[in-house]
Order: sequence, then structure tokens, then C-alpha cells
Amino acid sequence: MASNTGIIFGQIRDQGAGVAGCDVQLNFVYGDASMGPIGVGSSGDVNGNVSGWVKGTTNKDGKFVLAFNWSGVDIAKVAEGRATASLYVVKWGENFSHRSFNTRTTLFLGLDLKKLIQVGYTDPTASATDFTNAAKDFYASYRDMLPAHGVFPTIMPFSTEVWGLIGKVSASLPA
Repeated sequence: MASNTGIIFGQIRDQGAGVAGCDVQLNFVYGDASMGPIGVGSSGDVNGNVSGWVKGTTNKDGKFVLAFNWSGVDIAKVAEGRATASLYVVKWGENFSHRSFNTRTTLFLGLDLKKLIQVGYTDPTASATDFTNAAKDFYASYRDMLPAHGVFPTIMPFSTEVWGLIGKVSASLPA
């Protein structure tokens, strides 16, 4: 079973302004906690194996995008349509000083965002309005950071391999 994709986007602020140069790393993703964590990574293969640390850096406006892969085998862990992601954020200063914190966000299950953007698909379950709104918000705000249109494969929907997770983070650095 191939790997599915996920995307977390957001902004890190300090006193209301976006903060450039923050390191953002995905710690873990849980759907149904009784079933264990969802395996995530920065890359995936056709067998659904995922590996690599998922991390990124905020741009000049404090915005970031973390794209990740997760195994289609874990689809049962998000059967209720939601998962929780934990992120670790660090802003490095002089002489290795830093400010850091953990934040969590809800991820919504819907069609794979890369495929959603390519084919203009909406969620077929009609129960994930939050996913659709988050996808619209993401695309409108972050389209300049996305890969060029047309590079993603087209896969027919309803396979376990076309599902994606999407979430939005808005957090502030601690004092």
C-alpha cells in the first residue's frame, strides 16, 4: 500500500509579527491513540514505508509548510476523520541561546492535498467541511510555496492511497 501525503502549514509569531528563521519539526501524529502513532516521514515509497525527519524553517513572514508522508496502512487510525499532530519550534539566538516550545494542531482527513489541488476535487464524504475550508485557506495563502502545478500523478479517488491529512498552526514564541 503506497504512502499518503499530509501537509501542515502555519505561522509563528512574536508579539503579533511573523518570525523568520524558526526551525519547525513534526514530532508525531496520533489518530486513535489506542492504536498507536501514525508513522510519518519526509519521504515514502510505493510500499508505504516512510522515513526521514519532517522539518522546515519559517520564511520572512513567519510562515512555514511541512509536507509529510504517512502509510496507507494507518488509515484505520484516522477513521473518525481527525488526527493530532505535535510540532516542536525553535528560534535560535546568539551564542546558542534559543526559545522553544511544543504546539499541537488538529489534522483533518480528506483527499490527498496534492491530488486535490491538481484535479479540483472536494471531499466525497460531505462531512469534512473543515478540511475543505483549510485546503482553500492553505492554497490561497501558500500557493507561492507549493510545487509547480502538474507534477503530481492523477489517481482515481476512493483508494486508501489517495487520502491526505491537512492542518493549520498559528502559534507564538514564548517570552
